[in-house]
Amino acid sequence: MTASTDQRPVPRTIPVGIAAAVLYVLIAAGVGTLLDPLAGADDTLDFVIGTWLPVGVLIVIGLLFARRAGWLREAWTAPSPFTERRRWWLLAIPVVLAVQTVQLLLAVPWAERALPMVLVYLVGCLLIGFGEELYFRGLFRVAVRGHHGELAALLITSVAFGLGHVAGYLLNGVPLPATAVAVAFLAMDGAIFYGALRATGTLWVPILLHGLGDFARFLQQGGDDQSAAPEVSGDAFTALVEYILIGLSIALVVSVARSGRRERKARRAAAVPE
Repeated sequence: MTASTDQRPVPRTIPVGIAAAVLYVLIAAGVGTLLDPLAGADDTLDFVIGTWLPVGVLIVIGLLFARRAGWLREAWTAPSPFTERRRWWLLAIPVVLAVQTVQLLLAVPWAERALPMVLVYLVGCLLIGFGEELYFRGLFRVAVRGHHGELAALLITSVAFGLGHVAGYLLNGVPLPATAVAVAFLAMDGAIFYGALRATGTLWVPILLHGLGDFARFLQQGGDDQSAAPEVSGDAFTALVEYILIGLSIALVVSVARSGRRERKARRAAAVPE
């Protein structure tokens, strides 16, 4: 735990971060589900009504809150490997994520997807990427860092990101065991997106990678289907990329833990009177 002399209009505390995450989940999943009947049987219109509207409103709320709270700059940026020793390997995270995204896009059956559907999903998925990264890797991360180290921020925001999708899976009838697996995969995704932020120093990178990754997955399955939990692919190259990302997420946790330990030792040494 780190000392804090926070003079911002809104203090950076975990309860504030939890409130932001809960607000996002309630509006994105709850309001989106309530609006679904308005679209009838039109899946594309359903995506517009159930995603564009609630997530768009959430983005506006999140940005206004970040500005009013004095968190906007911290939410949007982070120290990058260019300013830290022994952290250059973090750049592998956005690179591998980009490779995975290209691979997913190449696997889309483009000939079977109408242009209006493609454009609707592109905009909607970029909104999802923007919203989820703003609330979890942006606001929630800043809230945790107000009184805790980076390891706590990484673990808490990643687990919260996974848990934030539980409602969507349960509402779509996914069994509890499969939902638990999905939460684990999504928590790992949360750590990877956190790593992409730390590797580049800007929230824009995880926003784009997150949004384009969702876009490719939605187009592959022809819609926002949450009736199946994520799993490691049977394709050799795809599985290899996924295992590399799992390894990078574990390495990130270890690296952040070691860095935090070094910082605590340095503070204790500096506090010892000569």
